[in-house]
Amino acid sequence: MKMPHTCSRPALKQLLCGLITSVALGHAPTALAADAPPPVHVFRTVPAAPMELPAPLPFGGTGSGPAFQWTGLGQERILRNVQRPQLYPVRPAAGKANGRAVLVVPGGGYRFVAIENEGMPIARRLADAGYTAFVLVYRVKPTPVTDADFAAEVNAEIAQRFAPGAPKAADDLAPYGPAIEDAKAAMAWLKAHATEQGFNARRLGYIGFSAGARTGRALVTQATADEMPDTLALIYGGFYATAPRQPVPPLFLAQAADDPLFPPDGFDIVQNWRRAGQRVELHLYERGGHGFGSMPRGTTADGWLDAYLLWLAKQ
Repeated sequence: MKMPHTCSRPALKQLLCGLITSVALGHAPTALAADAPPPVHVFRTVPAAPMELPAPLPFGGTGSGPAFQWTGLGQERILRNVQRPQLYPVRPAAGKANGRAVLVVPGGGYRFVAIENEGMPIARRLADAGYTAFVLVYRVKPTPVTDADFAAEVNAEIAQRFAPGAPKAADDLAPYGPAIEDAKAAMAWLKAHATEQGFNARRLGYIGFSAGARTGRALVTQATADEMPDTLALIYGGFYATAPRQPVPPLFLAQAADDPLFPPDGFDIVQNWRRAGQRVELHLYERGGHGFGSMPRGTTADGWLDAYLLWLAKQ
C-alpha cells in the first residue's frame, strides 16, 4: 500500500498523520500528486526481532520490568512503552575521535522512539566523521501492549482523521514533559562525564527529529548551563516561534516543504535566532515529506545529513 504526502491534521491526536506518512508499511515512500485524494489506510505492525544495541550508559532512569518493547513498523523497528530512559554510545574508531560529541534524539510523536531510522544510523554517521554520538531513548506515552491492539488503536484514529469533513488544525504536537526531563538529564550527565566519555564538555551538540526536535526546542527554552547544547539541529520539527535562553546555540534546520505534519508556513524560529544574534542555517527541501531521516526517498532531502555534517564541522 502506498502512503500519501498530503493529509488532514485535526486536533484529535498528535502524531498519526506523521506516523502513517513516514512508515509506508514496508514500501519505499512514494509521492502522489498534490491534489490526489488520500487512499484508505490500514496500519499494520510486523514482528520485530530486537536490533543489536550497545550497552547503555548509567545516566539515570530507575524502575523494574522491561525498559521498553520492540515493535516492527513496515521498514523499521521502533521502541515503545519506554519505562526507563536509555543512553547508547556510538564511538569513533580508535584514533579518529575529534573531541566533540552529539546527543541524538529520534522522533516518534511521543508514542514511540524511531531508533532504527533516526537513531543508530545517524549516530554511526556521526561516529564515522569523528564525533562521539549518544542515542537517547526517552520516555514516551503508553500504548497498548500487544501489537494488534496498538494497530487497532491507530486504525481507529486514522479512520476519524480521514473521515469526510474532518476539521483541519495547525500542528499540535506539544512537547512531552518526561521526554524533556530525560533530555535534560542526558545533557547534564554527559557534560559531567565528558572526560571519561572522551570529549570536551563544551563541545556537546544536540540533534533531534520530529518529536525529538520539539524536545530540543523545549530544552533550550529551559536549560541551565549544564543542560544547554553547544549546537542545536532540528530536523523536520516545524518553524514555530521559540525563545531560547542564553547562551543561544548555533542552529541548523532541515525540513521538506511538503511535510504534511509540520508544514513550514512561516520562519519565526529563524527570526528568533537572528534577533538573539546567533547563526542559523536553514535547508528547506522541495520534497521529502516527514520522517526522511536515514531512509532515502529519491529527493534532494536525501542530502540533509551531508549538509549537517559540513555545517557541524564549521562550528
